[in-house]
Amino acid sequence: METQKTMYYQPAPQLPATLLVIDCTCRPRLIPLKGDMTFGRIYNGELCSITVKSAIVGRRHGEFVYDDSEGVYYYIDNNSLNGTFINGRKLEPFNERGSRAYRLTDGDILRVDRKTLDKPHPEAVIMIYCTSMRYDESWQMFDAGRFVNITIGRGENNVIRLTDISASREHAVLRRNPNGWTVFDNNSQNGISVNGRGVLGNAHVSDHDVIKLANTTIIAFGNTLIYNNPKEITGNLMVRIDRKTVDFGRKTLLSNISFQVDSGDFVLILGGSGAGKTTLVKAILGDGKAEGMIILNGQNLYENFKSMKSQIGLVPQFLTLRLNDTVKSTLMDIADIKLDRKNYSKEDKLRRIYEIMDKVGITNLQNHLISQLSGGQKKKVSVAYQLVGFQKVFICDEPDSGLDAASRRQQMEILKEIAQNDKIVMVISHEPDDAINVETGESLFSKVVVLAKSARDGAGHLAFFGSVNDAKAHFGVSRLQDIMLEINPPYEGGKGRADFFIDKYIAMQRRPRYE
Repeated sequence: METQKTMYYQPAPQLPATLLVIDCTCRPRLIPLKGDMTFGRIYNGELCSITVKSAIVGRRHGEFVYDDSEGVYYYIDNNSLNGTFINGRKLEPFNERGSRAYRLTDGDILRVDRKTLDKPHPEAVIMIYCTSMRYDESWQMFDAGRFVNITIGRGENNVIRLTDISASREHAVLRRNPNGWTVFDNNSQNGISVNGRGVLGNAHVSDHDVIKLANTTIIAFGNTLIYNNPKEITGNLMVRIDRKTVDFGRKTLLSNISFQVDSGDFVLILGGSGAGKTTLVKAILGDGKAEGMIILNGQNLYENFKSMKSQIGLVPQFLTLRLNDTVKSTLMDIADIKLDRKNYSKEDKLRRIYEIMDKVGITNLQNHLISQLSGGQKKKVSVAYQLVGFQKVFICDEPDSGLDAASRRQQMEILKEIAQNDKIVMVISHEPDDAINVETGESLFSKVVVLAKSARDGAGHLAFFGSVNDAKAHFGVSRLQDIMLEINPPYEGGKGRADFFIDKYIAMQRRPRYE
């Protein structure tokens, strides 16, 4: 008899969009975005939602526009005198009102400054758009004026010591040069980026540049370094595949795939025969690069593969726990694999597995043999096993293949619980209707991606993205697996309606309020 039942969680609430703002006062402010908001300088006759102290910012410089149909923010520069740079590129005027609306994603860097960003204006303003940063996150300021070399990491001998567990013990060095700084990556496990671009070896850092070091953000602001010391961040994954080809571009496998999922999402990938499910998975993993972007927490996987590859990975089909091992030794074994010896000592690994055991609720079971655990407790150990590393996106290609119905449901329950620990889990399954909450009868999946092979070009297109209930309504079916009958060709026993549903999905998408 089980003494601990598997827990079923409500989806984790997505963190609200937040703007980190730094003006000439050099004091970081975190501003939660709520609906449409205006941005401008402090001025007696004009009061914007977001105000900064800066002579080079207009009275009504720009606007943050919320699109409630997609739950995303856009930014528009109101044809301001000095303009707005986003990720180093200036928004150009589009019409008499302002620039084209720029769709913001986690980690985007907005800046009001001179045209030459390497020589910033004394009253320049930096804003970082975040959906993975907590509103109550603490920020620290470090006076770097007297230092030539600044070591950064978790180790006790670093000049800047981080509590960020995903940072390496000796993660990086900032070395002063005549034109700013040079950042060196000490072969860290989770890498470095500067202004969203991955660093291979070292990179120049100018004043007002933004360094991302594991989960930590560091902003160079004159002789001051402004940084946070976060816990593991949540976030989102944006997939945009314009085209994926083979045979030197002669054959297109995927075309016009675009969707976004958030931490806590358990995503089902369905697809008709030859629609490109495995091709999509490989593109998201970075194994088989497509034309487009895979953006995780504001960073492009294709541009930063070395530092990001550990954050997106495959999950084994089914984890078999060794019955004669204790819970603690089971988790230490995977810590030895996922946390390299150079960057993580034995004490670091123990700290990590205790943190995970506490999070999952199995600390009291640490010395129990696996054979002594109930079925529900074994599931929790399986969840903890996957959480020890720093993977943010888990992709599973038919994890339920070859299993009986009970084992399929158990596997899906484990994956669901991994997602509810602020992760993203994506699954290809041919038996999706077995993944249900046995107590409520509701699907365990929160989102559904449906690919269909078009008869017009032979490529896989997006035929649907949304909730389970909306997917059933879109295809007019009562079961998820019946979607395949609608889109598969007649020679495979289907109704051959792939193009109908591709066109229907395109037509039903509401366009953003601003182009």
